[in-house]
Amino acid sequence: HHPTSAMSVVGRFRLIVPGATAKPAPKMGQALGPLGINMMNFCKEFNARTTKVRPEVPIQVTLVPRTDRSYKFFMRTPQAPWFLQRCARIPKGGDYGAAAPPVGNITLKELYHIAKAKSMDPQMVGVPVRTICLGLMRTAKAMGIKVSRELEPEFAKRDDEPVEGLEEKRKQLRLLNKASKKGGKKK
Repeated sequence: HHPTSAMSVVGRFRLIVPGATAKPAPKMGQALGPLGINMMNFCKEFNARTTKVRPEVPIQVTLVPRTDRSYKFFMRTPQAPWFLQRCARIPKGGDYGAAAPPVGNITLKELYHIAKAKSMDPQMVGVPVRTICLGLMRTAKAMGIKVSRELEPEFAKRDDEPVEGLEEKRKQLRLLNKASKKGGKKK
């Protein structure tokens, strides 16, 4: 029987795992493999704990492995930009932030709902929702998302854009980026 001191925590590892649909993947293997954590078991446990989450939502996971290969993990809501982009229906934030015309628009009410969701995160316990709102407003501004009481006329049609289409757009942007980077190297 080992005294508890023999079991020490190896560190903390941050992963982003798609809610309710985690499956063994190379990236996850690179994180879990060296720690001796069985990827299948982790996925099963994670999916069981996120059944109520919408599939594919990028949950932030903090994994705390111990030397005896046991582990525990905490989950947090997705990063703020994910919520803001999804709400504004834009595949990515603007490159110039507040220095350019807004690329998206969300209402104060929506911002408040995002803050409410973030306030459930372990590290946000006790933080006033107002404080979280202010932080989100800064993030939104840096991403070129305008926060207003009502949606601005130019963004009135925003919700005609299905949220499901955002991932597709994001993929296309990534491919375009890759292509343009490759193209630039030939010179």
